[in-house]
Amino acid sequence: MFLGVGLHHYYVGARRKSAMTNTWLSERKEILHKIKDQVRLYLGHESDELKTYAQSYKKDLERKWKESDWKEVDVCLQQVQVVLGGDFHPFSQAQRTHLRLLRKLVSERPLVLALECLATEDQVYVNNYLHGHTEEKVFLKQVQWEEKWGFPWAHYKPLFDFAKLHKIPVQALNSSRGFTHKQLRKRDKFSAQKIYEVCQQSPEALVYVIYGDLHIAGEHLPKDLKSLSHTGRPLEVARFYLNSEKIYFQLAEKKRENKVEVVKFNDREFCLLTSPPWVKWHSYLMYLEENFDVDLELEEGEEEFGFSQMDHTDHVSDLVKMIAAALSIKVKNDAIEVYSLNDPQALVATRKSLGKEEFKLAHTLIQDDQSFYLPQAGFFYLSKSTVNHAATLAGQYVHSRLCGSQRLLWDFPDRFRSVVWVEAMGFLLSKFVNPKRKAQSLPDLKKQLQAFEKDDLSREPVLLALDQKMIELLSVYAQSSDAKAFVPRQKSSYLHAARFMGEIMGDRYFVLYQSEILDIDNIKALLKKDLESPDFDKFYISELKRLDQLEMGEWKRS
Repeated sequence: MFLGVGLHHYYVGARRKSAMTNTWLSERKEILHKIKDQVRLYLGHESDELKTYAQSYKKDLERKWKESDWKEVDVCLQQVQVVLGGDFHPFSQAQRTHLRLLRKLVSERPLVLALECLATEDQVYVNNYLHGHTEEKVFLKQVQWEEKWGFPWAHYKPLFDFAKLHKIPVQALNSSRGFTHKQLRKRDKFSAQKIYEVCQQSPEALVYVIYGDLHIAGEHLPKDLKSLSHTGRPLEVARFYLNSEKIYFQLAEKKRENKVEVVKFNDREFCLLTSPPWVKWHSYLMYLEENFDVDLELEEGEEEFGFSQMDHTDHVSDLVKMIAAALSIKVKNDAIEVYSLNDPQALVATRKSLGKEEFKLAHTLIQDDQSFYLPQAGFFYLSKSTVNHAATLAGQYVHSRLCGSQRLLWDFPDRFRSVVWVEAMGFLLSKFVNPKRKAQSLPDLKKQLQAFEKDDLSREPVLLALDQKMIELLSVYAQSSDAKAFVPRQKSSYLHAARFMGEIMGDRYFVLYQSEILDIDNIKALLKKDLESPDFDKFYISELKRLDQLEMGEWKRS
């Protein structure tokens, strides 16, 4: 009898978990499809030539793979002469991933960085810039960065800074002849020839190539390199694909998507998973919105679909649904109204929603390019159309629904800890959308403080955050609450400091969740805490102590 009851609960629980996983996955796939649909609207019809070219890449990623790790990547890097690193041009995380690997290699072997983003006829300008003979603005004009490449310089600049610092040669791989989709294979052959020549000139060096991800498929650049080296010693070539959505969702079905960053097809071919797919594609959408002036005749009703840009309200609403699915709850999102800087009604709507003093604070946040949520009005201000900004607002909305707080808590300094908590819960829930998102650490804040002049008002939020962390430590471990707190001259400093502190706390909670020290029920219990209860400060301090104990393994999960 007891065995039967136990099995019944087991199977019911298993079905419930399976349903939760399916909902979680479907919400994420739905958002990804929406973003990709918007990208396709900007780009227009995909040519048959490009579709054919992409098939090789898709075929490569449909092969069998197994979980791996960065250690196996490091071993591979020591054994090859060429790395073909896939690039998703508008996504800065793609370039940062390659920079991460290059930083590991720089002290271990000679390097040559070879880049698709540069045309070979501009090599002399590249060399002059790297040697410090040309200023950045002049260099960008000489190589016609905007005209020839067009993707954000800020994404690639760290690679050039790294090469300048370590005196690493940079080889241009592209041609300004402008190969069309019908000539992509010609471009592969052209670049392969340049890579091969560099290998011949620097046989001891690792040639690290950063090139569009479709080009590193087996039938493209690798095939051309192989044909060039058939008469001599074959080149040892490694390939690093980036952020395959197919592999991501395969891992997600096993609940491994946040635990695995590397998978391998063999000892020379890996896929590095440094971002969820919707974050990658949203970066592309942002790039297109900022850089393309679409002027097309729309069919009747098409304007309602939001052709010109992805509607911010819909985007935040979708992220609310994604977070709710992760928590296995239902949250109404019909009251959401999102404004941005480009919306002429943003300031008017903010003024209508707030009193005089609160509006001053909100106006300061707008000037400082910060997003915020006004729960009593269902009003969101989105300063940047990034996934992280939108996900934080969505997280704060879900939090307000669960805790029942519909009042703005900008009563400083009295409600400072409540606002820190709001920021912490918003950041925590945003990590369910983008688990790879990073929070600043206390050492980061200390470095920032050192960079400011003593009389600079901009240092106030950092100073306040560090001061409050010291007071918290005294409250937790010395049972002392008598320490005199730093009083900023600007009320807005409380809001910025709360964001710094909240991100650190929210990140700590998410790490514990990923480590399975906390589960979803624990997270929901945190989200339901009444922000206006008389014992909130006491609860806040007790949570700080519990966080330390959980991280040190001294507290068992309830």
